[in-house]
Amino acid sequence: MACTAAARIRRHQRAVPIALLAALGTAGCAASTPTPPPVTVTVEAPAPETSTKAQAPAKETTAAQPEPAAVEEEATFEMPALVGVNLQLAQDTLQALGSYVMDQQDASGLGRFQVNDSNWVVCAQDPVPGSVVTVSSLVTLASVKLDETCP
Repeated sequence: MACTAAARIRRHQRAVPIALLAALGTAGCAASTPTPPPVTVTVEAPAPETSTKAQAPAKETTAAQPEPAAVEEEATFEMPALVGVNLQLAQDTLQALGSYVMDQQDASGLGRFQVNDSNWVVCAQDPVPGSVVTVSSLVTLASVKLDETCP
């Protein structure tokens, strides 16, 4: 494509600067550069070893294999008692323990969203206090507004 553009420029403008032609890549034109002959590369497989030595025990062969990654145990924590606690403080407490997977629900059943968490109080929690849970476990906190009573 660069050759076609360069040829058009040469036909229409005889005084084209050489730098412009070089920028258009005219050095790669098929008409001005001969195509080199194809190169053939032959790769030979190495000859199998014919050693009279005894083969290494299977134990050494498996040692060269990469070992599977050790499975790390997930961190756990003891679930604190959060009923009666301000929702924002309850969330901060869980996050300090490494737990960030939380579901917040309106305990009144009205389906309201807790926009300002510090205006809500926790009425129920799941898992129950004292249980050992992993940091990736879902923690559900049901709450009502501060001036309301828990159902």
